[in-house]
Amino acid sequence: MASGQRLFLLSIVTLKTLGLVIENTFTTPKIEHIYLLNFADVWQYVVDINQYGLDLSGITTLTFEVKACHDATIIMSNSDDGNSSKPIYQFIIGGWGNKKSAIQRRRDYSLTPGTYQTFEFDTLGLCQCAEYRPFWISTTNGVLMIGKGFIIGTNVVAEWTDPNPFTVRRIGIYTNIWRTGVWKVQIEAVN
Repeated sequence: MASGQRLFLLSIVTLKTLGLVIENTFTTPKIEHIYLLNFADVWQYVVDINQYGLDLSGITTLTFEVKACHDATIIMSNSDDGNSSKPIYQFIIGGWGNKKSAIQRRRDYSLTPGTYQTFEFDTLGLCQCAEYRPFWISTTNGVLMIGKGFIIGTNVVAEWTDPNPFTVRRIGIYTNIWRTGVWKVQIEAVN
């Protein structure tokens, strides 16, 4: 996180039919318009959810609500400690002026041609400045998906299968292009 930026965090614990769910509320600060995968150290630009005592090793799904005008972005990494040389998935919701979403994969931090892949999807109006919108992300068995709502596997808006999937160990969030975002991220506790 760049100096001078603030992060607000609120944790709420709720019970779900299958177990304990921890809901954390984050406010992502305004950052300039950056193409994150072009930076070797992506973790300096995102709110690193792992820093708040959550063990996300092996997580395959994530549900959340976000209130943002556009460019709500989730980073999922193979690194336990924020090492940007490890593979990274980036999920962009409401990018390109809230007209498209994308799934991206970066192999490493060499930033050489062919280091990352981008798959874009037309998704007009997914984000909303004044209201929370629910979404889910899944990386189960290398099938990367973005969906609307809280029910994983339904209302899929973007999907790509990674031929070389990796285990997610770290998650970060940010909102691009001088916008703040308010996120309610639900993590199901592992027994």
